[in-house]
Amino acid sequence: MIRLLKIELAKLWPASYFRILLALWLVAFITIPFASSSFLEWMANNKMMSQNPMFNPSHWPIFDFADLWQNLAYVYKMISIFMSFIIIISVTNEFDYKTVRQNVIDGFSKTEFWLSKISLIVCFSLLSAVLLFLLGLIIGYSMFPIFEINLLFTNISFLFAYFFQVFYLLMFAFVLSIMIKRAGIVIAIMVFWIYIIEPMLSAIIGSRLVDWPLLSESLPVEAGWNLIQFPFKKYLLMKTQNFISLQDITIAGAWFVFFFWSSYMLLTKRDL
Repeated sequence: MIRLLKIELAKLWPASYFRILLALWLVAFITIPFASSSFLEWMANNKMMSQNPMFNPSHWPIFDFADLWQNLAYVYKMISIFMSFIIIISVTNEFDYKTVRQNVIDGFSKTEFWLSKISLIVCFSLLSAVLLFLLGLIIGYSMFPIFEINLLFTNISFLFAYFFQVFYLLMFAFVLSIMIKRAGIVIAIMVFWIYIIEPMLSAIIGSRLVDWPLLSESLPVEAGWNLIQFPFKKYLLMKTQNFISLQDITIAGAWFVFFFWSSYMLLTKRDL
């Protein structure tokens, strides 16, 4: 796997799209906490909000370790789509430039090609999780300098949920890329599906099949999205799910197995 990963990174690094998308992702990753802090500071200085404790962010434990991991994981899952673009272009370029066929001719098996892409997806997912952990430590101890090891690991499970959510989204992008093989079309379909089609389907199913709420939560992207629920309602004293439910893990796990199996079958059984 390490050898295959080195091959993938050697192919990616000279590509300008890889460095541009990676830079955009890193810039967003680093600047989001500072931008959020500035926005919260502005809210705290706003007279209308500061007079109402409920709407005064200085009373919200957003950066306390008890809430930090879920808050950061939810925000950062929004920008994981940048990583999916890298996977999409990487895979579709292999078909556009016939490198996958040439690799097979040169002795690189279809299974090895599949494993090389899986290793790249694992690498990006781990990188995302490690950066989230390091940034969380910096933010947590700068905002909440009292060191207690039990506080650090409060709700740390959301860090693993974030790793799985990124892995899940990249696998979804991987399957689409193998099926369609055209980067522009895949990116357009993925963005359209995530931000327009699935929310509409989820709303329609949820409103018409009230007795079957599980169906609206079982759509492919929604299933991964639900692993980390929207956390900020609790600061307005609204009910919030601050844990990872077994139901969400089961649904996302089933889709993940399907993505894993289908990507392997599409690559190894189809004519390249």
